[in-house]
Amino acid sequence: MPPKLKVLHETWPLILIFLLCGLTFAVDVFTPAGAIPITDPWLLVPAEVSAAAKGLLAGSVDAASLRTLSTLLSHAFLHGGIEHIVLNLIFIWIFGVLVLRELGIRWFFLTFILTAITGGIGQTLLDPESIIPVLGASGALMGLEGIYLGMALRWRLPNPDVWPIARPVPQERLMLLAVFGIILDLFGIVGQEGGIAFGAHIGGFLGGLFLGTLLIPRPRNAR
Repeated sequence: MPPKLKVLHETWPLILIFLLCGLTFAVDVFTPAGAIPITDPWLLVPAEVSAAAKGLLAGSVDAASLRTLSTLLSHAFLHGGIEHIVLNLIFIWIFGVLVLRELGIRWFFLTFILTAITGGIGQTLLDPESIIPVLGASGALMGLEGIYLGMALRWRLPNPDVWPIARPVPQERLMLLAVFGIILDLFGIVGQEGGIAFGAHIGGFLGGLFLGTLLIPRPRNAR
């Protein structure tokens, strides 16, 4: 199989997620000025999620509440600008390829979905009364970083070699990148910086770290 086709064959789950994110981004970009984008109901609004969760815990289950809770996942496929989507997808590619390579397709999808949700929960817990919509795959991205860190703490893995990076990167460098990212998020919360969903980052990272340290099977190339 030609190298380019081999890359497509091995990474189709990532390509599928990229296409979904790209499609929703294009829909938002080409929505006429003043019109409400059809993706608007996918946005996560912490105050609405908090209310729906309280109703669910009280035994009140209805379609509107379930739709609201579904935004814990759907918000991960929306992005607020070209820089937002490009940076997220670059790092999702790097860590996503490593998770696919070591754990396979099922664990990749499980990690992406669960950590997108834990990211949404994290942001809701951080600011439960907020009416500011949350969007972006940052929680799932941090989840992929977290699960990689969990793997790397438990096993010795091959030095990551991810296309299109020209040469293998030492495992320790990616571990430091994951740790550095979460430290920046913690400082962001303390400094109360606006415009970034730090709770989503931390919630996604902790979800991935939990999977990586406690639940995953032995990676395929662990030594």
